[in-house]
Amino acid sequence: FAFGADQTIIDLNKLVWEPFKAEGVPPGPELAVLRGDAKGGALEVMVRLPANYTFPNHSHTSDELYVWLKGNFTYIAADGTATPLSGQSYISLPGGVPHALACGAEPCVFYVRYARPLDLHLHSMPQPKK
Repeated sequence: FAFGADQTIIDLNKLVWEPFKAEGVPPGPELAVLRGDAKGGALEVMVRLPANYTFPNHSHTSDELYVWLKGNFTYIAADGTATPLSGQSYISLPGGVPHALACGAEPCVFYVRYARPLDLHLHSMPQPKK
């Protein structure tokens, strides 16, 4: 819905999900674009990960902001620190910060905002920190 210039209202129960495809990323993640275009400029998306799915260690050029809405998960930092978080969490990262996300026993759903065009740089998974 839109009720004027630069206004967007979306019923999140009616999102159109598309498979997220990127080299080196195992099948499973889905995106629903809320605002913007994945090919350029700022972008706001909803992301859905299957249960027990780990999104590989990666970074983006853009700063990114996450609002986690559903599903317990583990945030894996560049140094291997794994931090379990609840299904309602906020994450803000500057561009260039490697991280991985491991979804728990139920599917995960979260909002992400990229201030710059979306790109994806894969990194090897860090060794778990003891």
